[in-house]
Order: sequence, then structure tokens, then C-alpha cells
Amino acid sequence: MERKLLQIAFAIAGLVLVGFGLAGVFFGANFMDLSGNVVMDSYIRFLKGMLLAIGLVYWSSIPDIERHGERITLVTFILVLGAVPRLMAVIGHGVPTNGIVISLVGELIFAPLLWLWQRHVSGVAQRSALT
Repeated sequence: MERKLLQIAFAIAGLVLVGFGLAGVFFGANFMDLSGNVVMDSYIRFLKGMLLAIGLVYWSSIPDIERHGERITLVTFILVLGAVPRLMAVIGHGVPTNGIVISLVGELIFAPLLWLWQRHVSGVAQRSALT
């Protein structure tokens, strides 16, 4: 049952990541109300493409969720490491939008919690396999 709930959580997290990723890839700076700046548009499309890729990695992990610890660890590391400079900007300059706060919560809280949960489910599966 816990494995199934984890799979559902990864499906939902992947949907959020893919959804925001696609929106940013297709709409670029317009998606974030920053139209007119070609450099910002390029950065936004690149970063949203990364978000899209992470969502796809989440989805690809669902069938054998207990066996994909390395891939989930890698994308969690990428999300957390990317969130640290964002947090530094918020601390140094203030909160620009509610979307930034929501992103930080996802990157610094939910992604690590999903990672920990996957590690737990993986450990339970390994112990079950040994008995």
C-alpha cells in the first residue's frame, strides 16, 4: 500500500513539473510576465525545460519506484541545489512573487520528502526480498 501511495505522489509531482515545464517551454518569458527580454526568455525556456525533464524522470521511475533510488537522488539533488541560489535571492532581495515561494517549498521541502519516502520504500522492499 505504501508503495502505491508513493507511486501516486510521484505521478502528481511529475504532473506538476511537466505542466509548469511545458508552459514555460512554450510561452517563455510571457509565461512569467517578462516579455520583451530575449535573454530572460532564453533562461526561462531552458530552466522550464529542465523542470520538464525532471518531471519525466519522476514519471519514468513510477513502475519500479523502489529500484530507482539513484535517479531520484540525482534529480532531488538538482532541485535542491538549484533552489539554494533562489533562496539566497529571496533572503537578499525579498520575495518577488508567490510563485517563487511555492517553488521553494516544492524544491526544498517536498522533493526531499519524496526522496526520503522512496528510500524508505526501497529499504522495505530490499528487506522483504531477503526474507
